[in-house]
Formats: sequence, structure tokens, C-alpha cells
Amino acid sequence: MQTPPESLRRFNNMSGFKSEDSNAYEFLSSLSVFSKLSSSELKTLASSARFSSLAAGQYINNEGDEQGLSGFIVVSGRIAMMKNSIGGKEFVVELLTSGDLFALLLKLSFELLPLQLSARAQSKSTILWLPIQTLTALLELHPRIYQELVAHLLLCLQSSYAISRGLAHDRVEVRIASILTSLALKYSRQPSLVDDYTIDITRQQLADLTGTTSESAIRVTREMQRNKLIDISRPGVILVLDMEGLMALAEL
Repeated sequence: MQTPPESLRRFNNMSGFKSEDSNAYEFLSSLSVFSKLSSSELKTLASSARFSSLAAGQYINNEGDEQGLSGFIVVSGRIAMMKNSIGGKEFVVELLTSGDLFALLLKLSFELLPLQLSARAQSKSTILWLPIQTLTALLELHPRIYQELVAHLLLCLQSSYAISRGLAHDRVEVRIASILTSLALKYSRQPSLVDDYTIDITRQQLADLTGTTSESAIRVTREMQRNKLIDISRPGVILVLDMEGLMALAEL
């Protein structure tokens, strides 16, 4: 009888966790990156995972913290990934929504280094923690999953570039257009949403993300509504009406 590879023996040994969390199993099976896994592999992954609920404004970690043993996937809500400047000011470099693997990829990439970014919930959120040891053993068995992870990382880097480029601009309307464009494109990748371009965000949250005041955010979004780029008629919701026009403003 052929001896199974070390990665397979190690992965099978991880199945001795507590009974399967059906919610974690259901969530993980809904993600395309894990769609090729067998039911038993998904059960092993789900049984090692745990959910965490976060209040708006709550930090998950701070830049420079020692690495833990787990990375996380966003289940619901919105998470801001931030970098500290020399002066101590935080800048948003990426915004994560449901199903986003960016924080998990960071953990895989920098496992032996202190955390490179801070993570904070921008709204009431839920995340799913996954042990990196379990995940790396799984990737050894399914190296093709790396291709999907790399593709996801490239999308995240493209989004991060758009946000950073917008925040570096002096004009507040360009910064706001960049953030709204990035959020809208992220939500458009969520197949469960009826309207791809509906963004759940308050003007105060928008101001915080763009480094401006709530008064400026209100003034700019009202002007955008007059120009029929967005609709702000519902409290806490921004509907993008003209994505091309918004992207053109973000490129100024």
C-alpha cells in the first residue's frame, strides 16, 4: 500500500477538531476558491474555523502586532485595511467586503513577519478565522487553488491602487469618487446583490475614509447627485447611477 504524502497525513490529522460548524461549512462552500474541495476537506476546514462579530469601528488588529495563528475572511459588513504614516495618521489602502480573501492572503504571504496593516470594521461585520496551518496543508494538496488566490490578490491590488491614487489627490471630490468607485466595483462582484451599485455607507463614514469632514462629504455628494452620478435620497445608502462618469471623475 502506497504511503500518502506528508501533507495529506498532516491534513487528515487535523480532522480531530470539534463537530462541524454547519454555518462555516455553508459559507466556505459558497466561495469559488474552495469549490473544488471534497465534502470531507470542507468539513475539516469548517470545523477548524470560528466566527467573530465586530461592532462598527472595532479593530481586528493593529499594524506591527505579532502574527497570530489564523487569517480571516470577511463574511458580512465592510473591513478597512489601513497603513500608518510616519506622523501616526491612518490611511485606508483597501476595503474588504463579503467573501474577500485579502486578509487571509496577507497572512499567508507574511506569516513570519509582524502584521503589515491594521484592520478595522467600518460597519457591523462578521469575519471567519481560519488556521493558517490547516489552510497551507490544504493548498499543498490542491496547488491549483493558488492560481485563484493570485487572481484575487491582483484584483485587490488594483482596487488598493485606485484608493491610494484617489487619496493622494488634493481635490476632495476626486478622493470621494475614487472610494465610491472602488466600493461599487467590489459590491458588483457579489452575486447575491440585486443592485450591484448600491453602497451601504453614511456620509460620515465616507468622510472618514477620504480624510475630509462630514460637511465636505455632504457638499460633494449633493453635487454628484445634481450631476446625476449618484442618488443619496436614502439615509446611509449611496446608489451609483453613472459608473463611467464617476470613474472619469476619479481619474482626474
